[in-house]
Amino acid sequence: MNDISIRKRLFGETHRRRPHTGAPRPRLLGGQALAQAQRLSEPSLRPTVFSLSLFMLDVLIVAVAGQVSFAYGPAQPLTLIQASGVVWLGALILAVTVRLIGGYRFRAMRQLPRSIALGVVAMAIGALVLHGFLMVSGLDAGPVDGWLGGWALAAAVPLLAVRVGLWLRIRGLMRIGRLEHRIVLVGGGASLAPMIMEIDKERGKGRRLCGFFDERHDLRSPSVIEGYHKMGDVDDLVEFARLAKIDTVIVAIPHASQQRVQDLLARLFVLPVDIRVLEGAEVPEYSRKRRSRIGPFTLIEIYKRPVDGKRAVQKRIFDVVFATVALVLLLPLMAIIALLIRLESPGPVLFRQRRHGFNNKPIQVLKFRSMYIDQCDPTAVKAVRRVDTRVTKIGRFIRRASIDELPQFFNVLRGELSLVGPRPHAMAARTGDIIYDQVTEAYSARHKVKPGVTGWAQINGWRGEMNSSEKIRARVEHDLYYIENWSLWLDFKIMVMTPWSLVTTKNAY
Repeated sequence: MNDISIRKRLFGETHRRRPHTGAPRPRLLGGQALAQAQRLSEPSLRPTVFSLSLFMLDVLIVAVAGQVSFAYGPAQPLTLIQASGVVWLGALILAVTVRLIGGYRFRAMRQLPRSIALGVVAMAIGALVLHGFLMVSGLDAGPVDGWLGGWALAAAVPLLAVRVGLWLRIRGLMRIGRLEHRIVLVGGGASLAPMIMEIDKERGKGRRLCGFFDERHDLRSPSVIEGYHKMGDVDDLVEFARLAKIDTVIVAIPHASQQRVQDLLARLFVLPVDIRVLEGAEVPEYSRKRRSRIGPFTLIEIYKRPVDGKRAVQKRIFDVVFATVALVLLLPLMAIIALLIRLESPGPVLFRQRRHGFNNKPIQVLKFRSMYIDQCDPTAVKAVRRVDTRVTKIGRFIRRASIDELPQFFNVLRGELSLVGPRPHAMAARTGDIIYDQVTEAYSARHKVKPGVTGWAQINGWRGEMNSSEKIRARVEHDLYYIENWSLWLDFKIMVMTPWSLVTTKNAY
């Protein structure tokens, strides 16, 4: 690859080659950290949900009000088709206007007077624009102007009521902790207290401090600061963020050296969170240099989640639409494969296997059964070889063509998989005697996004048997390239190239 990946910049080649020995030891959180992680196990709602909801409600309200006022108002010189076109044009004009003046920003929705004011301004601008369009098109006869006035009145009350209801809903969700930006601090000592106090001041704005972690275990790092208990070191933080739903990790160590910051970032890189560093520390040259603030503190954005907010909504819509179309088109083929499996050997048609999902959480992935029922290997401890007596005749065919993975479209609809992403590996998958996640420290960074039915590594030839550490590293390298460069266009490109890769790949058995 030509681009230097974040993983290379963080880990470096020598770090990458460090050997792994023995099985990984599970990290056990202390009681305080574990209890907090369990309380935060439910994800907070994203502001994007409210922005999209208000947009759709605005369009629907304006469209319904226009149709009702046309149907029950004075007779109009417009046909029903003309009126419907005007109605939907008006709805889109209003929604676009609200978007342009910032009415769908979460900050605006959270402030009721501002939200109402922006709604009124958008209605006025939208009415003027629509009236101008009707004038240009020659449809601005007297009765039509009267219809526009009645339409505006019919839409005004529900549009404003929706904004009041949304404001109340946001306040309620923020009060019970379902709508908040969750922050964890790395650092300790007296210098951390001002940052903690500033975050607590902004609780009303949706920010919540979930705890702090510090590497030091001496008098310089007290166990309690401003009422918050230290919950462990950075390794504990990694495990904590896998159990809890955290949004941002802030490295709040004043004047930290670049070596110390880089060491911390290398360990935090595997998490699907935003990572920021307090200004004043020696940040690496490759940092994004974007700034944000909490009170008087300036933060440097080092890493941002690759698929979040609107991008996450776009990817989810993409997944649902294309997975539904694929299931409809492939249903006859899937029925034939299911019949052939049952005719060749007894047992269930589908095979369920626990695999690594988003943020290392286990998921149950569906496949067509390709082995004899008494020889199935749900743990994938023993990889399938070129000539494997465990595999049925129909199993060899469907594995070679990846038809055995078609049921995973149901995993996509359930939200456990994405259409495109790093392929999910079995929990105990290994090459030789080495489990995959012992091959490279960057392995867990694959799980910062949902795993996929297909992926960048697969279309570049890294599909099928991974029988060496070099192949595992190559697959991880491609997966991280995908994460760092994600776009809907890249997803579409990978989907289009997948059928060809199935034909050309030689190491899938």
